[in-house]
Amino acid sequence: MTILVRVLLWLAWIAGVSWFWHAGELGTGTSLALGALSLMVFAWPGSIARRRSTELRYIDVGKEPAGLHH
Repeated sequence: MTILVRVLLWLAWIAGVSWFWHAGELGTGTSLALGALSLMVFAWPGSIARRRSTELRYIDVGKEPAGLHH
């Protein structure tokens, strides 16, 4: 998920919770808890393809340089 999508999703979540709180459907504590839970949007892991391309990889460099053979 891109940052823009995450921000838009977070704003939609906060707007929805705020609307339900304003309409009297949710209490203050529940609304605050849902607002805090919305921060999980930013902790959601990225796609597997993106993680695969950024992880460190070990490269085996076991060959001797030319000219050093005994």
